[in-house]
Amino acid sequence: MPIPEQPGSDARQAGKPDLRETLDSVEMPTSTAAPMVLALGVCLLAAGIVFGIAMIIVGAVVLSIGLGLWIAELLPGRGHFHEEFVPPTERPKPIVARSGAVEQMHEGVPGYRVQLPVMVHPVSAGVKGGLLGGAVMPVPALLWGLISHHGIWYPVNLLAGMVLPGLAEMSIADAENFHLSLLIAAMFIHVAMSLVAGLLYGVLLPTLPFVPKPMAWSGLLMPVLWTGFSFLGILVVSPILRKELDWPSFIFSQFVFGLVVAIMVMRLRRLPHFLAGAIAGVAGGVLMPIPAAIWGWATQHGIWYPANLLAAMVLPGLAKLPTAELQQYHAHWLATALVIHGITSLVFGTLFGILLPRLPVIPGPMSWGALLMPVLWTAASFSLMGVVNPILRERVDWPWYIASQFVFGIAASIVVVRSEQIRVPPAGRGPDTARIGESIPPSPQR
Repeated sequence: MPIPEQPGSDARQAGKPDLRETLDSVEMPTSTAAPMVLALGVCLLAAGIVFGIAMIIVGAVVLSIGLGLWIAELLPGRGHFHEEFVPPTERPKPIVARSGAVEQMHEGVPGYRVQLPVMVHPVSAGVKGGLLGGAVMPVPALLWGLISHHGIWYPVNLLAGMVLPGLAEMSIADAENFHLSLLIAAMFIHVAMSLVAGLLYGVLLPTLPFVPKPMAWSGLLMPVLWTGFSFLGILVVSPILRKELDWPSFIFSQFVFGLVVAIMVMRLRRLPHFLAGAIAGVAGGVLMPIPAAIWGWATQHGIWYPANLLAAMVLPGLAKLPTAELQQYHAHWLATALVIHGITSLVFGTLFGILLPRLPVIPGPMSWGALLMPVLWTAASFSLMGVVNPILRERVDWPWYIASQFVFGIAASIVVVRSEQIRVPPAGRGPDTARIGESIPPSPQR
C-alpha cells in the first residue's frame, strides 16, 4: 500500500539548504590513547595496594598523565579535526523515496546477525607463536648464565623459584648446580606461561588499535634501544655501576622520555623536523628524571643518588665510592650529570625529529606484541616476585630478563601476524552464499 506523502514536505525540503553544499568539511574527533593510559594508571594504582608504595607511585604518575592527556583533548581547538568532503561528482546520488514494503532479511544471509570481528586469527596461530617464543626465549637467559659464570642451571633454578619458595634458603653455589626437581618445575612453568601468553597474543593482537609511527618508534622502540646501549656502555666503562642502578626505574625513565618526545613531535609537526625534535628532546629531558627522583626518595637513597650515578658513567672513580658518599650533594657531580643528561636528551630528540619521516611504519601487532607487552610482562613479574619471593627478585639479572621477554614477544608476534585470517560467518542459520552485488532471494512469506 503506498504511503501518502505529507503536504508541503517538498517545499520544506526545497527551502532547506544542503549542509554538504555550504560546508567543505565535517568535524571529526581525533584518535587518542588517553582512555587506555588512564585505565592503566587506575589498574597500577589498585595493584599498588598489594605490591607496595612503588607501584602506587607509578600508578599515580600514569593516571595523572592519562588524565592530563584526556583533559587536553577537551580544550578549545583540540581533540577534533576537519575531514574534507569528496568532490560533488563523487558523492552518492540523493535517495529517491519509493512506495512499497521494505525487504526483510532472512536467516543465512550475511548481515542478518553479523559477528565482530569479521576476520580472526586461528587459535593455532597463538599456540604456535607461544611455542616458538618459548623455544627461543631461554637463549638470552642461558647466555647470561655462561657470561656471568653462574652456569646454565642457575637461570633455570631461578625460574623454578617462582613456585618453590625454598630456593630463597639455597646458597648461590647450590643454585648453580643441576637439580632434577627444579628443572621439571621450571619446564612446567615455562611451557605453561608460553602457551598462555601465545594464546593472548593470538586473541588480542588483531583487535588492538594501530599505534602511530612516532609513538611506536619513540615511545616504544627508542627506550628499548637506549636501555640496551646504556647497559653495554656501563659494562665497558664501569661494570660496578651496573649493580648500583635500579633497572626498572631506569627503563621507566626511558619510556617517559620516549612518550614525551613522541607526543611533542606529533604536536609540533608544522615546525621543521630538526626543530620539533630538539624541542621534544628538551621537554623529554625535563620530565625524564622524575621516575629516578621518585625511586631515590622511595628507597631512602635521596634525590642526589640517581644524579651521582649518572655522573659516574663518565667519572668511573665514583662507582667505587661507598653508597653513603654517593647519596650526598656534590656540585661538580651534579653539573656533570646535567651536562650529560642535557646533551643526550637534545641529541636523541633532534635525531628522532630528523629521521622520523624516513622511518617505516611499524605494524600495530608488532608494536603491541614485540614492544609493549614484554614491558608489561616484566613489570608484572617484578611485582609478583616482590610478593612471592623477594630474594629471587634480587638475584635475577633484569636486563637479561627483559631481553628474554623481547625475544619471546618478537617471535610470537611474527607468527601471529604472518598467520592466515579466518572469516567469521554470520550468526544466522543457513549457507553463507550471498555476496555484495548479487540478488538476495526474497524472504519467505510467514
